[in-house]
Amino acid sequence: MGNDFYKDQKFGRSLKLSLIDGLLYSIMVGAGESYLPAYALALGYSDVAAGVLTSLPLITGAFLQLFTPTIIQKTRKPKRWMVLSAAVQAMVFLPLIYFETHHKPNFWILILIFTLYWTSGFSINPYWTHWMNHLVPDEIKNQYFSLRSRVAQLGVLIGLVGGGLSLHYKVEIGPFSGFFTLLFLMAFVCRIISSLILSQKEYVVEWDTNVATEKVSFKEYFKFLTSGSDASKFILGLFPFYACVYISAPFVSPFLLSQVKMDYSDYMGALIALLGGKILGAIFLEKKGKEMSPSHIFFWGVLLISPGPMFWGLSKNYIFILLLQFFSGFAWAFYEVGTQLLLFKNQNIKNRISFVSLYNFVMSCAVIVGTFIGASFIRNFSPTYQNFVTLFLLGGFFRVVFGAVLLNRVIKTKGDDMQAPQASK
Repeated sequence: MGNDFYKDQKFGRSLKLSLIDGLLYSIMVGAGESYLPAYALALGYSDVAAGVLTSLPLITGAFLQLFTPTIIQKTRKPKRWMVLSAAVQAMVFLPLIYFETHHKPNFWILILIFTLYWTSGFSINPYWTHWMNHLVPDEIKNQYFSLRSRVAQLGVLIGLVGGGLSLHYKVEIGPFSGFFTLLFLMAFVCRIISSLILSQKEYVVEWDTNVATEKVSFKEYFKFLTSGSDASKFILGLFPFYACVYISAPFVSPFLLSQVKMDYSDYMGALIALLGGKILGAIFLEKKGKEMSPSHIFFWGVLLISPGPMFWGLSKNYIFILLLQFFSGFAWAFYEVGTQLLLFKNQNIKNRISFVSLYNFVMSCAVIVGTFIGASFIRNFSPTYQNFVTLFLLGGFFRVVFGAVLLNRVIKTKGDDMQAPQASK
């Protein structure tokens, strides 16, 4: 996709701006969001408190964003809402810098700040999905979002590695003495610029015609989930699979650091291998995406990531771990791009914004459920090498089982033809 390609597109400038926005947002995730649990521990909170700070704001933010469609229908300013939400998410990092360099905040103040971070982030997604669905032509959606995924993974890599080096070498900046200052300052700057870029992308008022008539309420959300439509079956089928993913996924890093005894440089190498696999997977999909439907990409993603955790107990050899991380990243590229395309490319979903809002909430619940199961297992059976391996085997087994159920459902509905129920008149 060269410059000539973008010149040929009606919204070519906005498509290029969206790539820059994706890069900056992902740097914020890598340098800011990824280090929020470590920040809580550095302030002196216990492991349990840090866990609550990680999970409670996530689920609360996902719940609160369910009100976003109603608010925007009343204000009728979706673009302004998205730009404002991105700016608010950036501002969240400023009090975190202050608290690290001055005094430890009250626990509930920190809960409130973290909740604001997740709420502002989640509240952008439904309308951003609606926006991008109109900006990106159907014939290039697979290629474009594969490219955007590659750019995003590069951004996360820059943020993670830059942040990790900053903490490792205890880099300080200006009058601030906190080790997280540089990370959160980088996250703040990237997200603020990202919000400015969002404001420069084209938005056509006529795109809101269907949105304005969409009826949104908790009754409608419940009605949708129990409707038996292909879209509701997709969300309900994805919930147990995604929960199974998070039975083991959050514990790979603790396993590598505490049980495999990796030093900092080896651990960063493992992270780079994972993100490198994701980038290569996105490149592959960018080149071959036109030949594959969204459901086809999603199918291979679920199939490839399902057995992944089962291999962790085979060897502690560093080369083996790098290869496992790389192939895991490659598989995750298929899953992430496939899921995104299924959310974007289903033209038959009349109430897409409500669908994405509900998707965000249900998947956040799945993250909490899966993480709780995994944490309970480790806490009850002690954090030994063998118990971690057992957890990974169980997580992989349940991924395979529920992945098979999910794929059977996707095959039956052909994924690309999911239809949500019509909004009530």
